[in-house]
Amino acid sequence: MARRKKRRVLGADVEGGAEPDLTPMIDIVFQLVIFFLVANDLTRKEVEELKLPQALYGEEDLAQEKETRVIVNILKPDDPAAPPKIPLVKVKGKEYDLKNLARYMRTMADLDREGDGPGTPSAVYVLVRADKEVPWQHVQYVMQVCAQPTVMIYKMQFATTRKADGTATSQGGN
Repeated sequence: MARRKKRRVLGADVEGGAEPDLTPMIDIVFQLVIFFLVANDLTRKEVEELKLPQALYGEEDLAQEKETRVIVNILKPDDPAAPPKIPLVKVKGKEYDLKNLARYMRTMADLDREGDGPGTPSAVYVLVRADKEVPWQHVQYVMQVCAQPTVMIYKMQFATTRKADGTATSQGGN
């Protein structure tokens, strides 16, 4: 007589049912870890390593307007004793000269205008982060780019650090 083969049901031999295969879940966890590491690195490219000037008064930046904010980093010159005439400016890790910075700022300003048309002021915020060894004139150049008639960004913030003891950073003179 022919013998009939028994049909095996997955997990029937194991008491308590089948064990799940954890390999796909482990793969997903590793992919999420890699994604968050890369995403974290991309957000850090917006902010350069700078020694910010100290200020006695200021408000903490809550960054509520992140969608409409541009962070402009002005790096210190190689030789602070003889700074170049044109500032070294970086936005999102990319270097800009003043002409290309004006083009970029015009593009960003056009994304969010307060009124209709290119002749209206922009609702975009600019956060200027300048190293404390940067000459003030370099910050002024960036402000002038933002004030150009084709750009018209007037909402500006300046990044500083607060002195730990709360005293003034310099004495005012007559």
